[in-house]
Amino acid sequence: MKKVYAVSSGSYSDYRVNAIFSTKELAEEFMRYIPDNDYNDIEEYEIDPSVPDIIKRGYAIWSVLMLRNGNVECVEKIETTPYSVENIRHTIWWRTKAPAYKGKGIPDILTSTVWAKTEKQAIKIVNEHRVQMIANGEWK
Repeated sequence: MKKVYAVSSGSYSDYRVNAIFSTKELAEEFMRYIPDNDYNDIEEYEIDPSVPDIIKRGYAIWSVLMLRNGNVECVEKIETTPYSVENIRHTIWWRTKAPAYKGKGIPDILTSTVWAKTEKQAIKIVNEHRVQMIANGEWK
């Protein structure tokens, strides 16, 4: 079974893969020559895995509903299906404009689906998207 070795750094939304190598030794050598201590891990990936790699590494799809102020209305792990995998997204549900909710004082909400290992991580990822959407003027 063929493997590759990824040098990664950061966590949550600032997680990134910095380089990929064919051997662990090359990945370790790369880390020795990079002065930034932020390079913190060598991850091993199977090429053409029989089970999707992200699931094997403990990730699941989470649905998070978050209000503009950052309060979480609902968070749940959802079943991994072809539909849920294709619908990883961050969308504002304008409930104040929807006929069923209009005039009832129910605020708009960010609806998100994300890959995460834990509920806490899913909330953190969605919260960072919420802050960015507000900063970009997408959610006034």
